[in-house]
Amino acid sequence: MCALIEPGGFVDRTMRMGRTGMFNIIEDRYAKWSLQEDGNFVKNMKKRGVDNPKLLPNYHYRDDGRPLWRAIEEYVRTAITGYYGQ
Repeated sequence: MCALIEPGGFVDRTMRMGRTGMFNIIEDRYAKWSLQEDGNFVKNMKKRGVDNPKLLPNYHYRDDGRPLWRAIEEYVRTAITGYYGQ
């Protein structure tokens, strides 16, 4: 077992909720997670209401993440199209 999450391990010693609480949070979030919305940067920003720079200026995660998302999207599109064709 991993020393990080074993009973009496690091998580139990350093987190007030302990390993059981941590696992409960992970299980709850995983049940609500959606690849289509949460795994898509643009849709996730919209879902959380932080996609508008006029309403929320200087949100660097969004502002820096958009060009990265577009670059990754273009790279993947190019690689897949190059391999599989149109």
